[in-house]
Amino acid sequence: MARNYNSNKIVFLASFIFTILCYSIYLYFRGFGWDGDSFISASQFQKMIGSDLYGTIDGGAHPKILTVILFGLVYQFTGGFYILTMISIIINALALAFIVDWVRKENGIWLIALIGILINIPWSKIVINCDNPAFSIPFIIFGLYAFYKERALLGTMLLTISNLFRTGAEFIIFFLIIIAVINNNYKTMFILVISFIIAFIHTYFGYLLIYPSKEQFWNLAWSFITTEESIAKYQYSVNSLIPYCSSIFKQIANKYSIFLIIPAIIGLYNIFSKSINIKLILFLPLSSLILPISSFIYGTEHTILETKHMGYSIILPVLASFFIDKSYLGNLNGIIKNITSIIALITVLAFSSLTGYLKQGEYETSTDGTGAIGWTNLSDVKNKLQDTNISNKLKILTHYDFLTFTLLDLGSYAKKIDIIKNKNDLEPIDLSNYDVIIFPINWNIDTKQSLHINYTVIANDSIICYLNKIQNQNSF
Repeated sequence: MARNYNSNKIVFLASFIFTILCYSIYLYFRGFGWDGDSFISASQFQKMIGSDLYGTIDGGAHPKILTVILFGLVYQFTGGFYILTMISIIINALALAFIVDWVRKENGIWLIALIGILINIPWSKIVINCDNPAFSIPFIIFGLYAFYKERALLGTMLLTISNLFRTGAEFIIFFLIIIAVINNNYKTMFILVISFIIAFIHTYFGYLLIYPSKEQFWNLAWSFITTEESIAKYQYSVNSLIPYCSSIFKQIANKYSIFLIIPAIIGLYNIFSKSINIKLILFLPLSSLILPISSFIYGTEHTILETKHMGYSIILPVLASFFIDKSYLGNLNGIIKNITSIIALITVLAFSSLTGYLKQGEYETSTDGTGAIGWTNLSDVKNKLQDTNISNKLKILTHYDFLTFTLLDLGSYAKKIDIIKNKNDLEPIDLSNYDVIIFPINWNIDTKQSLHINYTVIANDSIICYLNKIQNQNSF
């Protein structure tokens, strides 16, 4: 018994370390870069803690309280997401180690689960990009594993945490409530009901953390890219299942997962026919049911992306771990099994290196300024403000493309942030009303004609910033 216990610990630790190694190698060759929504979530932190900015436009993303707090704090303390990337890698390595431990305890071929998830490059990108599924899905895994170990209270708490990182776990909680009722386990049911209520409130009313009304949230998050045709096709229609089912197919039929489909089907049959106690892992993809429901209510289609819910492809290698009886491998020579395992793991490391190299530049935000939200360095402006004795909050005018980083870097100083999209919109604006003005460098504003007052100028490759000499405060 002691030897088996030590063996389990070794496999758990080895899986954890190996996963960190694979993700780190992938990151090394691909380079640092992050998901654009991560920066919007971090910028929402300034709005959540600063009542002056409540309701300010931010580009639109559904607020998730733990995502907003964690991402916001990491950015404010470090000026980037490098540490957040490390946190994401460690959390997901731990989640994969628990999956391996679960499969091993149920006599599955744990190496298939480990390798199958690590070669799922779409998921690796989510982990490295610090997209919020990389934080919500691990806590679902932790929660389901806790229920497997019959620790209902811990499991419920972990599932609740998952929901507060990204909505969706309430569907898993709902089905666990049904199981608890069937088993007459009313204590567990009561705990789960409380969790469900918390999750429901966070999902339905979470927008109030950042936006004063659902209408404003809609306008900022969805309406500008949701067509009338899309709304007419999907809103209050069973057609809302079409993009969801399509995304599931794209997810499991991609080149990284398609070869696991048949083994997973055989493994699923074996799990039920042999009553293997890993069925709870099947609840993992249920968190994505929030997507077709969102489509049904709002008529959206663009939010249902296979890269935003990877639960189906994550469980494929877990199911495939049971496609043959592990006892069949018992007759193989131990040396042969060890050599085969080592070759397989080295291949995965090489695969991580190669795919990382090939995926260079595949992120939405990078410190080199590329991506959907190009990195706009306002640290010089922030440092200037920090060195100034500011007694009042500032009025800021910024270009729309720089809004996210204006909120991130200058939000703590701002009383009001207005945006401008075109140079032609400047004419009716009295620029002297603003303490900080941020324009694209290529606008070539004639400061003498446009500003009429004395500003300090800070410029870099992307922006030019004018800082007014604020009354009753130290001069810049």
